[in-house]
Amino acid sequence: MSAEKISVLLLLAVIGSHAAPNASECDGLTKRLPTKDLNKIFSNWVLVWGVSDREEAIDMLPNVSSSHVEFKLLPDNKTFSYIERNMFNHNLSSCTTYFIHMTVPSNIETELQTLHADNIRLEKGRQPVEYNDTGAVDFYESCSDCLLLVYKSSRFRYLLSYKEEGSHRDVEQHKAAHDDHRKLAECLGFPKKKPYVYDRVADFCHKKSAPEANPDNQS
Repeated sequence: MSAEKISVLLLLAVIGSHAAPNASECDGLTKRLPTKDLNKIFSNWVLVWGVSDREEAIDMLPNVSSSHVEFKLLPDNKTFSYIERNMFNHNLSSCTTYFIHMTVPSNIETELQTLHADNIRLEKGRQPVEYNDTGAVDFYESCSDCLLLVYKSSRFRYLLSYKEEGSHRDVEQHKAAHDDHRKLAECLGFPKKKPYVYDRVADFCHKKSAPEANPDNQS
């Protein structure tokens, strides 16, 4: 095979790998998480990939060192806490924490539901900050140790992909999912912009990214 033909084939392969997803692909990628499976979100999660649809949010993403989220069902079994901790530029003093309470849908037989956050408390550097916006969350089906959601405020949207804490440092597994994330973003109408990608080592606002080495195991 000539060098010219090889070059053409390589070019076609590159174009194909970046082609916009078709309707069939979008149908497979945009499956919402059924309400009856909402219990799958209750865990600790680390943001590994994310995009937004507004320039100010897109410009902010490269400054995010880590984003850790905890979803926890509260004792009344009717509400759950949604705590998001963001660190910027590897600086602990920059930590921004959102404390959100959301209501568990009363009718889990309703197939798909958007969950709303109308009461959000914000702290920056452990100091309370006035926050008047509201939010809404759509969850999407993903792998067993993944969490995929779209967070919507009055000003912007984020498509956010998380890995369960403990498996968030698997670099190769995360890279393999990037193409699906990009296609999902296109299916949902997000602009083609450089995404946030977690570096797999940055610590969180409230804990280390990886457990400290056990001194007993060191020689």
